[in-house]
Amino acid sequence: MKVLKMKLFQETACYKKPFAYKVAETYPLPPYSTVIGMFHKILQAKNGEYFPMEVSVQGKYESIFSNYQTLRMYKKNKVTSMPRNVHQLLNVELIIHVQAEDEIIDKIYYNVTNGVETFTLGRNEDIVRLDDIKICQQIQEQDEEILQYNAYIPNENAEVNGIKYRIPTTYTVQNELRIWNKEDVKYVEKGKTVEEVLQDEDGDLLFLANKENC
Repeated sequence: MKVLKMKLFQETACYKKPFAYKVAETYPLPPYSTVIGMFHKILQAKNGEYFPMEVSVQGKYESIFSNYQTLRMYKKNKVTSMPRNVHQLLNVELIIHVQAEDEIIDKIYYNVTNGVETFTLGRNEDIVRLDDIKICQQIQEQDEEILQYNAYIPNENAEVNGIKYRIPTTYTVQNELRIWNKEDVKYVEKGKTVEEVLQDEDGDLLFLANKENC
């Protein structure tokens, strides 16, 4: 299977945590489900269509700030509103790797490099700028490397301290409800040493997740 790498930039972004209503808290990096959803939009997947893939998410941001927005809610044919504090990340740089069957990777690459539309990651207003895209020619395992970016590291690979998260990946529909699959990870900040890690030919590390769905 091929591995594709994308370097992305977002001026602002909010990767909203579930059940965060009064205050819209953000993950420090986009969750796997958001990244997988972006790739399925690029692939022009039809409703209910799923392309198996593993993803690696790492990056950094300049700062975090708060923005007040109006939240409108619909209940019993009535509209109510309330102010909500939204946490946003500023100047986000991301490195995304995706591994999938060759034809899936080739289609992602073609649709991105030949597309005419912008795409988003997170909210609809969180536009992504593509700084680089390539198909990796070499992936090798290293005994020990220092993180150059903050990263989600699946627990099975993580012998390093970090903040624990249960990150949504994919979902199934049961009784018209989305039931999310989740993966236990650690959010590890740059500068930490990690062992037995994959590395591409540019020296960027990979921490592939979502294996059970591939």
